[in-house]
Amino acid sequence: MNSNCDLKICDFGLARAQKNMKKEKEDFGMTDYVTTRWFRAPELLLSQTDYDSGVDMWSVGCIFAHILRRKSLLRGTSSKTQLELIFELIGTPTKEEIE
Repeated sequence: MNSNCDLKICDFGLARAQKNMKKEKEDFGMTDYVTTRWFRAPELLLSQTDYDSGVDMWSVGCIFAHILRRKSLLRGTSSKTQLELIFELIGTPTKEEIE
């Protein structure tokens, strides 16, 4: 955050190593599922494709909670447990909210 209160967030959770073209046999053992689950918005955990900047605001809130608590607020071990922790914290969404 700068003096103008501009906030820039960079998520390295989706970063990938790049294969060295000179060493073709080098294997990084990467998986398709790489993410920082603890900071992901519920709509992303549910694989929604239609979302807006609210997912970034969710992440900012999780980051600030992490800074204040000095540990992550929502420490799910899978997408399912992550959603369960979110619902435990803020309540289960209504049918209208889900739609």
